[in-house]
Amino acid sequence: MKNVVFILLFFLLASGSLISCDSDGSAGVNAPNNTNLLEYNDSSASVTDTSTVNTDDTFGTKPQNDGTNDAGSNASGEDTSTTSPDTANTTEPDNVAGLPDASAPDTQTVTPDVQDPTDSGNTKPDSGPDVVTADDIATPQDTADPGEPDLSGPPPQLVDTYSLSIGDWTMAPGKETTKCVIKKLDNKDEIWVSQIRTKLNPGSHHMIVYLTETTQEQTSPFNCTPFTETIAETTFPLMITQIAEETLTFPPHIAFRFKPGQMIRIETHYLNYYPNDIVAHGDVHFDTIAKEDVVSEANMIFYGTPDFKIPAFSEAQTPWMFLDIFAGAKVFAMTGHTHAFGTNVEIKLAQNINDKSGEQIYPPEGTEFSWSEPPVAYFDPPLKFGQGEGFAYRCSWVNTSGKSVGFGESAGEEMCFFWAYYYPSQGYRLCINPGNLFTGLGNQICCPENPICDLVKQYL
Repeated sequence: MKNVVFILLFFLLASGSLISCDSDGSAGVNAPNNTNLLEYNDSSASVTDTSTVNTDDTFGTKPQNDGTNDAGSNASGEDTSTTSPDTANTTEPDNVAGLPDASAPDTQTVTPDVQDPTDSGNTKPDSGPDVVTADDIATPQDTADPGEPDLSGPPPQLVDTYSLSIGDWTMAPGKETTKCVIKKLDNKDEIWVSQIRTKLNPGSHHMIVYLTETTQEQTSPFNCTPFTETIAETTFPLMITQIAEETLTFPPHIAFRFKPGQMIRIETHYLNYYPNDIVAHGDVHFDTIAKEDVVSEANMIFYGTPDFKIPAFSEAQTPWMFLDIFAGAKVFAMTGHTHAFGTNVEIKLAQNINDKSGEQIYPPEGTEFSWSEPPVAYFDPPLKFGQGEGFAYRCSWVNTSGKSVGFGESAGEEMCFFWAYYYPSQGYRLCINPGNLFTGLGNQICCPENPICDLVKQYL
């Protein structure tokens, strides 16, 4: 089937063309058919080839979620939804065997066992504005008094937990696919989520949990393309997880806001490295705090570059690149992302585009980057930013294969990204450095504020 490009980067890379999806589920970028949006330069990626690696032509990696098939319990109960999947995604690819109807139960609300999440990377910010609610998740904003309330004292107690799942489907060895579901939480009132917990069966590459403006459920897993609706500003990422079990705990009194009956989109990318069939399945749990305990609304930024090409049997590294962040943002957590050839994602604080000497904040001190289980850095107190300040970052790889590798969604391709959580919310923001791939676009392209973003929305 045809898929629109994978995140804004692929829209830019394709210059209005589509990405094709092969029958094995892997994505391949077609050469641009036109340059009506911008000028494309296919051979000018600004990556440095640092050495040659003498290895055989093998991928040489293990599954990133390396466990046993009982790592996540299968959902029970029958799917009662009568909603048909999106017509653009209803054809089942031949890389997935025996896909049953989704058997995930209806959403469940339970009282969490743990009321003090201090063992999950909890941080204590030193400031934050009074909480305000937004009527529309599309553009969550904190418009409260910019004062510095007292956030001292113990973290607020968790109140309820709301749970969803995706699955199950069976995958043969060597097969790869990305699937989504859209489900409605059973919260009758507005809730404030201060902790998200995820669990994935073996074979997962990642799972992304989104808020969505979609009003109709699709409870049976359907083929989907990552981030497409995010660029169209109809979904907003809440959490991106890359490991078997992960807990994201916000600082005390900081939370995401969910409206009553919140619609959630869950996306999973699975690749079966194992010699036997696997069952794809993922769970997500939202732990909430009382509204009166909330001081500020959280949100997320997603940053990176597609401007690299890694020669066969070689090491490579991008130059330091810069992306700014909202003035007044307080960043409390961050993680990097590459695929299996990635050896490091380095991030520094930077006062401007020319500053490459700032404090290194990622990977966390004393921790090595691992593509299969990338560390999460927590900042207590949170990182604060003034006008024009942001991050300098670079990525490194060792290509042990016999072919050149560039940017792409498939596990055999590569990425250079990081994302971070911040407050007070000024909305979700996606930024890229186009580098030398395109001319005339400046150092960074950020959505939703860049005019190119509107062109992408019109294309969608």
